[in-house]
Amino acid sequence: MKVVSIGLALALCVACSDSASTSFTPDGSVPVDPDGGSESDSSPGTDSGKPLPDSGKPGVGIANKYPGDVGIDKDPAVVWAENFEEGSVGAVTGRYDNSQNAAGMTLVSDIAPKSGGKASMKMIASGDGANATDLYKQLDPGYVDWYVRWYAKYQPSIQWHHSGVWFGGYDPSTTYPNPQAGLKPNGDDRITVAMEPIYDVGSSAARFDFYNYWMNMHSWMQVPSGPQAYYGNGLVHQNSFTVDETKWSCLEVHVKLNADPSNATGGMLEVWKNDAPLASFDDAGPKGYWIRDKFCPPGANGKECTDYPAPFNTVMDLQWRSTSSLKLNYFWPQNYITQSGVTGAVQYDDMVVATARIGCIQ
Repeated sequence: MKVVSIGLALALCVACSDSASTSFTPDGSVPVDPDGGSESDSSPGTDSGKPLPDSGKPGVGIANKYPGDVGIDKDPAVVWAENFEEGSVGAVTGRYDNSQNAAGMTLVSDIAPKSGGKASMKMIASGDGANATDLYKQLDPGYVDWYVRWYAKYQPSIQWHHSGVWFGGYDPSTTYPNPQAGLKPNGDDRITVAMEPIYDVGSSAARFDFYNYWMNMHSWMQVPSGPQAYYGNGLVHQNSFTVDETKWSCLEVHVKLNADPSNATGGMLEVWKNDAPLASFDDAGPKGYWIRDKFCPPGANGKECTDYPAPFNTVMDLQWRSTSSLKLNYFWPQNYITQSGVTGAVQYDDMVVATARIGCIQ
């Protein structure tokens, strides 16, 4: 699988501040892409990686109590909600700790299906202009269990780089993104969970996958070496997980941090698209196999997995952290493009961070 950063170079974030004028890239370094270019609260459990019992049913989650998502921000389980109804781009960015390229943001009347709002946010980025258009929110005091749901709509026929939703945790917590591309987290410093478009090998068809950084991630190198040995790991690899360009998609990711910092006990990772479960992992499974930086679970049918079959005998290992002080504390939707000659627009709407299952708008 090619991460969409083929032939791209990223800028190094040497000294970061919380100023909105400071330029940050999603990866924060000048790596050589491994594929040839640059690059709290209780929740239900699962049984050995199987989907939650209510997965995929209509009317599941917090959203079922708030038709059109109207008033969902007042629910006690909601940590952060963004429906882009503030009336101006300046009012939107004013709610965040950091933002980039307000000139590339536009509030438009094209909204998510069933939304009770009147506007969504269009973010435009360009390889020949402003590379990064994003919003970053620090969410202290930090959490161990998050569901993050959002609606996204992508312009067709764009080679995306990092154009999706990133969230996770820093210790210490920061008012700006500091992803440190190419570097494996230590376990006491940072966690990144990202869901974004990638491209299948030899194809222009975009599909979603994770691009995650954590202490037990794998390297694209057979023998990891140097400051560019680690880039976000893909974990789903399903051809059916399509981006559906020009159409709204409802995406939801669940992350639960390991309760015991010494092992993966309690760690979870799940994803739904339009309320249908796509993947579910916990500390017991499902078992799959690693191909360098790609974990292939049962059901993975992307060429990056099927071209290199292996026994399903390894658990992914969701020891997200080695200390209980590292928690989930940031939310970072973005559109980041560096490919020369490429300008692309992503729309976001009805984004919610909560400590319980959210579900799509009812």
